[in-house]
Amino acid sequence: MKSLLKIPAQRYLILQYLNRQIRQRYQGTAFGVFSSLFTPLIMLAVYTFVFGLVFRAHFGISKNESPLDYGLALFCGLNLFNFCGEVISRSPTLILLNSNLVKRVVFPLEILPVVTTFNALFHCLVAFVPLLVGLAISRGAIPWSILFLPLFLLPLALFSAGCALFLSALGVFVRDIQTVIEPILSILMFGSALFYPLAAVPEPYRRFLGLNPLAVLFDSARKSVIFGIAPELGSLALLSLVGALFLLAGSYFFDKSKPAFADVM
Repeated sequence: MKSLLKIPAQRYLILQYLNRQIRQRYQGTAFGVFSSLFTPLIMLAVYTFVFGLVFRAHFGISKNESPLDYGLALFCGLNLFNFCGEVISRSPTLILLNSNLVKRVVFPLEILPVVTTFNALFHCLVAFVPLLVGLAISRGAIPWSILFLPLFLLPLALFSAGCALFLSALGVFVRDIQTVIEPILSILMFGSALFYPLAAVPEPYRRFLGLNPLAVLFDSARKSVIFGIAPELGSLALLSLVGALFLLAGSYFFDKSKPAFADVM
C-alpha cells in the first residue's frame, strides 16, 4: 500500500519519465508517433484477409457480420491484450535495467512499473485509431458504444499495473523468470477468447474460461466497441474490483521486496 500512496505525489516525475520513454521510442523515426499506426493498419489488413476471407471465421454477434467486422473485432481484442502483454513482458527486467537507481534512497522505484503501464496504454490508444477508421468504413459510422472503451481500459490498466509491480520485484530475485513469460503470454492469449466467441466453447470448458477475467473483458469489449452492444456495467464493476485486487497484491509484494533490492543486485 505504501507504494500506491506515493504515486500521486510523484505525478510530475511519472510524467517526465513517461515523456522520455515515448520520445525514445520514436527517436530517429521519420513520422514520429504516426509510425505506430503503420503496424496496426498492416495487421488489421492481415487479420481481415486470413481469418475473415480465408478461414471465414466469425463471432456470430451480428447476423450481417462481414469479414471486415470479424477482422475489426479480432483487432479490438488483440489491441487490449497487447496492452497488458507489453507490460507483463517488460516488467521482470524493469528494476534490473535501472540498477543505478536502486541505491538512491530518495528515488521512488515504484514509479517504474507505473510508467511502463501508462506507456503501454498510450500506444494502445494510438492503435485504436485505425480501428475507428475501419469502423467508419465498414459501418458508415462509429458506434456510440465506443464511449464505453475507457470502462474496459480501467480494469485492464489496474490488472497490468498490479502485474508490473509484482513481476518487477520478483525479477530482481528470480532472474530467469523472463524465459517463462512468453509461453505464459501465449497460453493466456489463446485462453482469453480472442480468436473465437465464448459461446463457441463447449459447456464444460466454457465455465472454466469464464473464470478468466480477461476472456470476459475481451468478449464484452468487442461486442460493445464493434457491434454497438452496451456492456453490463455490473460486470465491468466486478472486473474493476478484480483489477484493483491485483494492484493491491502487486503493491504489497513490491513493498515487502523493495528493502532487499540493494542486497541482491
